[in-house]
Amino acid sequence: MITVRIVGGLGNQMFQYAYAKALEQKGYAVKIDTTKFKKYKLHGGYQLDKFNIDLNSTSSLPSILSKIGIVKSIKEKNLLFDKQLTSLRGNKYVKGYFQTEKYFNEIRAVLLNQFIIKNSISEDTNKVAKTIFSSINSCSLHIRRGDYISDKKANSVHGTCALEYYEGAIKIMNDTYKNSTFFVFSDDIPWTKENLKIENAFYVDTKTIPHEDMYLMSLCKNNITANSSFSWWGAWLNKNHTKTVIAPKNWFVNKENEVACENWIKL
Repeated sequence: MITVRIVGGLGNQMFQYAYAKALEQKGYAVKIDTTKFKKYKLHGGYQLDKFNIDLNSTSSLPSILSKIGIVKSIKEKNLLFDKQLTSLRGNKYVKGYFQTEKYFNEIRAVLLNQFIIKNSISEDTNKVAKTIFSSINSCSLHIRRGDYISDKKANSVHGTCALEYYEGAIKIMNDTYKNSTFFVFSDDIPWTKENLKIENAFYVDTKTIPHEDMYLMSLCKNNITANSSFSWWGAWLNKNHTKTVIAPKNWFVNKENEVACENWIKL
C-alpha cells in the first residue's frame, strides 16, 4: 500500500492528489492521508472533498507506523521531478508537494474528470461565468499577496510577482488577441486596482470560494498566473486547446523548480 500525505492549501492538495492518482493508474494500491487537517487550519483546511475524487482516505495509522519505522517514509528531495518517486516497492508513506505536471500529465483526462465540482456553484459565480463566456477573448489574471506579503517566512520562500511581470504579460496578451478582457482574481483587489492599470478589466470581487474561483479561471480562454499553485491549477484545468498561459519564470526566490509547464510562456 502506498499512502500519500495531503497537506497545504487547495493547490498543493491537488498536486499531491494528482501524484497519488497517477500512481493508482499505474496499478499501485494507493490511499491518501488527510489526518494532518485535524490540526492544520491554514488556507481553509481540507478542500479536495469539493471535487469528484475517488481515492480513499486512510486513518492516521500509516503516518504513525512511518514515524516508528515500521512503514518506510519517503520524502521528496526537492522541487524537481524525481522519477524514483514514480516507481515504488512495498509499503510506503510518501510526503512531498510534487509541483510539476511531469508526475501526472499522462492522466490529464482522468484528472479533468476528477477535479469537477460536485455541488451546485453559487449564484455570484454563475454570473461571472456568464460574463466570461460572453467575452471574445477572456484571460484570467491572478495576483496573490496575502501571506506572501504578511508572512516573512512565506515571503522569503515565494516572494511576489513584480508589477513589471503583469504589465509584460498583459502586453503579450493584448498583442496576441484582440478585444481581451482580463478577469482579475486577487486576495487584495483594492491594492490591485490602485497599482496595476488594466484596460478592459473585470474584477472578480465576490465572496471568495476557492474551488469556484479556480473553476472561473479555468473557463477563461487564456491565463496569467501568479507564482501560486492556486492559479497554476486554474490554468492547467483550462480545456482550451489553443490557450496561451503566461507564468513567472521565478516561481520561488531561490529554489530550482519545474512548476511552470513547458509549453507555457515564462516571464
